[in-house]
Amino acid sequence: MYYNHNLRTDLQEWKNRLIRADFNQFSNQLKYFFDSIESNKVLKALLYEINTLYRFTDEYFKSLHDTRKYFDLEFENSGHQAAYSYQLGKYFFKEIKGFSLHKYAYFSSNPKDRREAIVENIVSPIIYYFHDKLDKSNSIIYLLEKYKRRIEWFTKSNLTNKYKNAQKEFEDILEEDLRLFLFDQGIDYPFSTPKSASGRTDIVGALDTEDPLIIEIKILDKEKGYGLNRIKSGFHQIVKYTEDYSKDVGYLVLYNFDKIRYDFKFNESNNIFPPKLIFNNKVYYFIVIDMYDSETASKLGEIKRTEITEESIIK
Repeated sequence: MYYNHNLRTDLQEWKNRLIRADFNQFSNQLKYFFDSIESNKVLKALLYEINTLYRFTDEYFKSLHDTRKYFDLEFENSGHQAAYSYQLGKYFFKEIKGFSLHKYAYFSSNPKDRREAIVENIVSPIIYYFHDKLDKSNSIIYLLEKYKRRIEWFTKSNLTNKYKNAQKEFEDILEEDLRLFLFDQGIDYPFSTPKSASGRTDIVGALDTEDPLIIEIKILDKEKGYGLNRIKSGFHQIVKYTEDYSKDVGYLVLYNFDKIRYDFKFNESNNIFPPKLIFNNKVYYFIVIDMYDSETASKLGEIKRTEITEESIIK
């Protein structure tokens, strides 16, 4: 949580730089603010989540025309408003081909009021949302990526040995490891296998918040016959669970014990971690944890690659 505290301080300092900036320096500080939030791993993940859930097109912004309409809007929550402010800012930067937004009368006919209006209407909603999120917990996507790296870099051998020595209930070993990690990272009550109308999902938590946690775990292991069929079944299950709990986001965590790399060719992925698939207006993330154990990269040999398309798991 020390990292979160420092990040909150950074956000406030970036805002203060904008407030203190004179007319000639304002565009540089505005660029610095957007560059800073987009290059930070945690903030980038938070932006990615809200911009996936709430999308505003250039055509939509062009249709507003009147400056008053840009901000005379109602929002569902702070994430909705932050997504709007961020995308509106990006839209303006594209329109003016730069960051000198304070030189245009989008926000006020009075040049002296423009900088304050930009800070309050574009920058502040984004910062307020970040503060709220950092107070509660880290982004789920950030945590799952951290968990992936934790295993692949540090605990893979130990966890793989537990898995291979187990006689049954293989997924329980992996589920317990993930639930413990999430609890240690501040996710309260990451329940194990609560019952829903469609059965029992592996991990559910924070259902009464804006960040519901619905995770299904699947194993990829050709020795057990677990391959594409497990990805398909896991996806179908997580779709049902998000519907049962009336939530918009689900996570499928895949523990890959084979010397295979799965390339997800989804329309929405764009080579950003993790691959995501939008189905029935809900968002599903696929997190692959490579469990194949080898002493060194030189001994790993050739790795087979398997392409996974939307069509191959939806049908």
